[in-house]
Amino acid sequence: MSADNPVVDASNRRRFSRKYMLFKIPAYDAQSRRFLGLVQDISEKGVQLFGVEVGVNARKTIIIQASDYVKGAPLQFEVQCRWTRQESAQGYYVSGFEITSIGEESRRNLVRLIEFLTIG
Repeated sequence: MSADNPVVDASNRRRFSRKYMLFKIPAYDAQSRRFLGLVQDISEKGVQLFGVEVGVNARKTIIIQASDYVKGAPLQFEVQCRWTRQESAQGYYVSGFEITSIGEESRRNLVRLIEFLTIG
């Protein structure tokens, strides 16, 4: 499998349990402040967003405004887009991101968010 190929080996794809959000929380690009999508599912190693198209292998710093659900600063972490697909004729996309770097405070808040707002 080449680095350019967005196909992921299914046996390696779910090393961490996927948790589905009870509420859709918006995620933004930290640099442009542009809306990227709504968090559909999340784990300690990745996040899936429903929103705008993001290129496979694109690197971003994401901000998730989770302060309505967990105390503390907004979640901020670096990600790399691993796959994307158009979900609807209206132009909405679903994209999967691997978390590549996250600070300790954001990691703690991410774990709290997962415990508080997810099922699965």
